[in-house]
Amino acid sequence: MYKNGKKLSSLGKLFARKYSLCCPPRGPSKPGCQCGCPTCPMPGQGPKITPNPCCRPSIIPPNPCVPRFHHEKDSWKKYKFLTFFVGFPLIIIQGFICYNHTLPEKGECRDYEYMRIRNKKYPWRDGVQSFFHNDHVNHVPGECTPPPLDCD
Repeated sequence: MYKNGKKLSSLGKLFARKYSLCCPPRGPSKPGCQCGCPTCPMPGQGPKITPNPCCRPSIIPPNPCVPRFHHEKDSWKKYKFLTFFVGFPLIIIQGFICYNHTLPEKGECRDYEYMRIRNKKYPWRDGVQSFFHNDHVNHVPGECTPPPLDCD
């Protein structure tokens, strides 16, 4: 196949369009071409259109918000050292602290009239304890002492 006196080797080149950043194909050019390119030929005609240097994309400046990755030689050794000599000892120390911790005793409570009101029984256990009741911390109505009388 031939187009404009040139032989095309594939069908893709026949239908390919060549675009430029500052001079997109618009049809026949007029004597006063205002697109900024020296000439505006028909799409697919003539040599490949290259944009002016001012139209070409420049290098993207670095973003200060994006971390920079330093590919140092043997940088994995630093993280191995931190894991074995900082991370694991901290986990072991926190484990000892948690297992040796004693629970505080149930504190004294006062039974004010606005606390632990039960208008209806709960559908679990004995109906007095809430769903997340903890016998070591929470008090049940009737366990607390009445508040002192304030007779001022």
